[in-house]
Amino acid sequence: MKKRSETQVALQNLTAKMNVLSAAAGIVLFCYMAFATVFGPYKTTFVHLALFALFSFMILFFDSMAGEQNSKKKIAWDLLLLLASVTPLIYFVSDFERLINLWGSTYLSTTDLLLGSVFVVVCIEASRRQSSMLGALAILACLYMLFGNFLPGVFGHAGMDFGRFIYTVVYTSEGLFGTGLKVAATYLFMFMVLGSVLRVSKTGDFMIDIANSALGARIGGAAKGAMAASAGLGTIVGSSIGNVVATGTFTIPLMKSTGFQPHVAAAVETNTSEGAQLVPPILGASAFIMVQVTGISYDIVVLAAIIPAALYYLSLYSVVHIEALRHGIKGLPADKIPSFTEKFTAGWHLLVAPIALFCFLIIGSYTVTFASLAAIFIALACGLARNNTRFGFRKLVKFLSEGLSQSAQITALVISIGLIQASIVSTGLGPRLTDIILGVSDGSLLMTAGLTVVAATILGMGMPTPITYLLLAMFAAPALVECGASILAAHLFLFYFAIKSGSTPPVALVAVVAAAIAEANWFRTAITAFTHSLPGFAVAFMFLYEPGLLFQGGYSVIFFVFVKAIIAVIAITYSIQGWCGGWISLFSRVVLASAGLAIFHENLYANLLGFAAFGSIFLFQYIQKSATFSK
Repeated sequence: MKKRSETQVALQNLTAKMNVLSAAAGIVLFCYMAFATVFGPYKTTFVHLALFALFSFMILFFDSMAGEQNSKKKIAWDLLLLLASVTPLIYFVSDFERLINLWGSTYLSTTDLLLGSVFVVVCIEASRRQSSMLGALAILACLYMLFGNFLPGVFGHAGMDFGRFIYTVVYTSEGLFGTGLKVAATYLFMFMVLGSVLRVSKTGDFMIDIANSALGARIGGAAKGAMAASAGLGTIVGSSIGNVVATGTFTIPLMKSTGFQPHVAAAVETNTSEGAQLVPPILGASAFIMVQVTGISYDIVVLAAIIPAALYYLSLYSVVHIEALRHGIKGLPADKIPSFTEKFTAGWHLLVAPIALFCFLIIGSYTVTFASLAAIFIALACGLARNNTRFGFRKLVKFLSEGLSQSAQITALVISIGLIQASIVSTGLGPRLTDIILGVSDGSLLMTAGLTVVAATILGMGMPTPITYLLLAMFAAPALVECGASILAAHLFLFYFAIKSGSTPPVALVAVVAAAIAEANWFRTAITAFTHSLPGFAVAFMFLYEPGLLFQGGYSVIFFVFVKAIIAVIAITYSIQGWCGGWISLFSRVVLASAGLAIFHENLYANLLGFAAFGSIFLFQYIQKSATFSK
């Protein structure tokens, strides 16, 4: 008993030390990234990314060793992985001049091959710990590069020896030091830190108070306030799960207290937290990833997201309103509705950082990393400026450590995308994969889009939105473009379903987190969230065919498409909820759903038929209601 107690004390001491080391590594990483943002990467991009990966892996494995249910065996394994990640990266940094000037695999030394192999294994294991799906894909990518020459038909390639494999995935920009790691270092890191600073300064609490003061008195006001708060905070936080945790811990109990069923409250928070990543101008950091992947300018991406985001939240607002009518849920009690003037006066300064970020990006045309870094320091200064939002050093370090740990986890995920990228580029699989998808869909844009939705659901199991989007951009975007979709529409479509994969069964990780807060059944929550999202799904398919929804085309075209999209979203929402100015029959619901889909169609005659069907249901409901009142 005494021996076990001593062991527990030793493990607790080790946990405390590992937490300190993790925080120290995180602070050093932030300081370096701030330096690199202002003065440029140290030496070269290769060295810059190696240093970023080095400290990220240190944080990752220090955190793992600080876990609550650790054993000596697990700690030893984590320590081995830490050394196995640090050693190659230090070697890469120290000998970078030779390594970046290698002309091919024949110039690799035995040490290059050995440490390169170790680094590949560590990256795969780090990814596997975060997502079994991505870990499996990374292993398959490696096996395909090495043994794909034995495969028959279109999947076969010329072959690749082990030396060329290591050279490609470790020592070129097509592998582990490619797009995935660049995205993590350039876009995701600073936004994770910014999200931590906004949380420590209580920006989320401020947005919840403002949303409830504006919408709390309305029918179903608790849920409508949750929508506004999640949209405001989530566009910057960039994580559906992070947004659920940040706002849902307050909004879900509030929705339940006013009468919403637990699974409905969790579903509302799930959908609003996911939808926040569609909200301009930040789009949860994914707007910048899309810019890098597509080459389309940032302002065009932001402009294109406005109407789809508005339609998504219109559908959710309608769903919440009808849900509240169904169960007789009123607004928040008067004593729970904050004073807008009081709350805004107390917290207006917390909006300075988000506004400054937008101005730096749009007006100043600064880089994403510089704008984010400036917003971090502005948020810190604003938080410290007034007593009600002031925080201590320990609290700041705690929140920063949480953000840096999340960044390390995402880096562990995203770095293995380099292996998948290498397998697609170096083997020529990309064009052949497009041909395979087009062969299955027979060149149909609708069928191809449907296949990509299935792919998004599978690839998105348990993975953050940016990683899912990057994978889909590699696999599916070329096929959508080949079928006739514009590059912008194709990538926004993929991004949309990368977001929604977080609440789509069977994994539905975002719904699981929300359900846990609501003390609800996670599967029922996921199904409810999925059902509530169906009108929004239709919007995504619509902008593949109607570029006007992305602000492409003349003003008259954009206006017409926007108006008909609003009517279509309302029709489908009323069909799903069974309400159209009053409760409706199953037949009327079918007619409304059909009308909505017809209005979504790009054919004008189908639109007119849909308008007629929608109008007839409304007219029938009005006549029926008038007859009831006259009696």
